[in-house]
Amino acid sequence: MIDNSTDLLLGAIAISVVGVSAFICYLIYALAKVVQESKKTVEDVNKKLEKIDPVVDSTSNTVSSLMQTIDSINNGILKPVASFSQVIKNVRSAAKIFTDKKK
Repeated sequence: MIDNSTDLLLGAIAISVVGVSAFICYLIYALAKVVQESKKTVEDVNKKLEKIDPVVDSTSNTVSSLMQTIDSINNGILKPVASFSQVIKNVRSAAKIFTDKKK
């Protein structure tokens, strides 16, 4: 069976090759399991994002509508009030010129 040390060495090499092959097979199996779990996780996240998407769209539409309302309030009320305030300041400064000249 084992006649010399070369036969023993070849047997050890064969056992090592089988061990390395088994280890590589296990690594490939473990990697496949990790990929499978990550696929499940991605699918779960996609399902949750599909549920959240309408809420985000609704919020975006609400914020856009609110911005338009604020802009219309700004243009319809605040700008005329500001221009009226400027007119009052101009009238005061004009009246001040006339009152200063009388003294």
